[in-house]
Amino acid sequence: MALTRDDMIDILAEADPVGLIARGAPRNEYAAEAESILALQGHPQLTEITDVFAVSFSEPGVCTRETARWIAEEMVRRAGR
Repeated sequence: MALTRDDMIDILAEADPVGLIARGAPRNEYAAEAESILALQGHPQLTEITDVFAVSFSEPGVCTRETARWIAEEMVRRAGR
C-alpha cells in the first residue's frame, strides 16, 4: 500500500523535525515537505529527507539524521499495513 499525503503529514507531525508542532503549529504544518518527500523516487534516502528540510527552512541540519531515519522507517512500516 502506498502512503497517502495525509499519512506522510501524520508521520512528519509526529517526528516534528523543526519543533513547529510542539510550539503550537497545526498538524499539517509540514504539508509541503510531505509532498516533496512523497515525490522522491523509490525509498527516500536519509540525505534526501534531510535535504527537503534544509531547503524548506534554509538551514542545513535542521532535520537530524536520527529524525530522518525514524521518518524513513515509519514510511516503510506504515506502507506495509
